[in-house]
Amino acid sequence: MYYYIEMQAKKIALQVSLPLLPGSVSTAQSTCGKPNCACKKNPPKLHGTYYRWTGIIAGKRTTKTISQQEAAECQKRIRHYRALQKKVGQIVKQSLKKAPWNERPLKHQ
Repeated sequence: MYYYIEMQAKKIALQVSLPLLPGSVSTAQSTCGKPNCACKKNPPKLHGTYYRWTGIIAGKRTTKTISQQEAAECQKRIRHYRALQKKVGQIVKQSLKKAPWNERPLKHQ
């Protein structure tokens, strides 16, 4: 006996804020190689703050040093990207609940 499942294609509209950017932004401070620099003193006065974007480009993890203004823009785009990921994740979760194997009648044994 075969069961035929009718599936109705549904279109959904997502509101997406653009532009998008995957990855993350971090900050760092560092020391230099000059032996008499203030960054070598105790307590050290480190160089920076340096802003860095890290993400995947062409399948490889990549880090770019960016300005403070670029970091703020990247953060905004990353928020947009993560919001879209969350929405898609919710749709996938709902779709999995309605997957064809979940709609099969239970076999009585």
